[in-house]
Amino acid sequence: MKYDTEKAREALNRLLAMFASGDLPPAVARTLIRPQGGQSKPSDTWSLGNRLLMYLAGTEDARGFHQWQEAGRMVKKGARAFHILAPCTVKKIVKVTDPETGEEREEERRVIVGFRFIPVFRYEDTEGKPLPDVKYDPPEPPPLQEVAKAFGVQEIIYAPGNDGSYGFFSWSNGKKIVLHTHDVKTWFHELGHAIHHTFRPLQGGQVPEQEIVAEVFAATMCEIHGVRGYHQYSWEYIRHYARDNPQEALKAVFRVLADVEECLNRVFAARKALKDIRAA
Repeated sequence: MKYDTEKAREALNRLLAMFASGDLPPAVARTLIRPQGGQSKPSDTWSLGNRLLMYLAGTEDARGFHQWQEAGRMVKKGARAFHILAPCTVKKIVKVTDPETGEEREEERRVIVGFRFIPVFRYEDTEGKPLPDVKYDPPEPPPLQEVAKAFGVQEIIYAPGNDGSYGFFSWSNGKKIVLHTHDVKTWFHELGHAIHHTFRPLQGGQVPEQEIVAEVFAATMCEIHGVRGYHQYSWEYIRHYARDNPQEALKAVFRVLADVEECLNRVFAARKALKDIRAA
């Protein structure tokens, strides 16, 4: 694969033309990593926020005291727990409207009334029976994975997710890219965040400009690599951050083009530097 500024600009121009015209390739089905039979971990069902707390604690597996006992492991003496949040629910009678008849009826539902702290311990703070080795990595690494370290990424983790998210980039307490899918677009998106952070420090939360930079970078990289089927998702993602207004979405894209091009230039330069080192 040839990486250079001219090729990137051509791909970006093709992408912008597709967004402007609405003439996008047919979309492929998105995929999420699912736990393998009998090999799931309690954290596979946690919320994104709780899993992020786990990764920030420096582990890929955390459980409660008794959960570790059930797995044949004991918490080491003196180990300190960290805490995740669990919802507190109660049963309530609520009124709902039948979408077909318009009639109102009462239903019993569980409603979240608050949250409580749950202490959990890292795998590294336990000892005992070895756990089954579970790997969720794709059969082949995605393009440009080898340059991620040049942008401070210390670890790339593939793991199941249950909240509908496809992945995230964590830049505090050890930079990590966590992916809940093997879809290459999501990898490019999170790599885009990591690169963007090197010259324009990211803010916490879903900041529209940051998300649009990462998504245009991802869509451009898909175009460069001839990966079709994700352009529609990218356009819908960008429109979401522009209040679903196509014209505003295009304006938003043009506002961040300088940052997108800088991300492209930096990833190509990093790959060239790595190639030169290997050839030396």
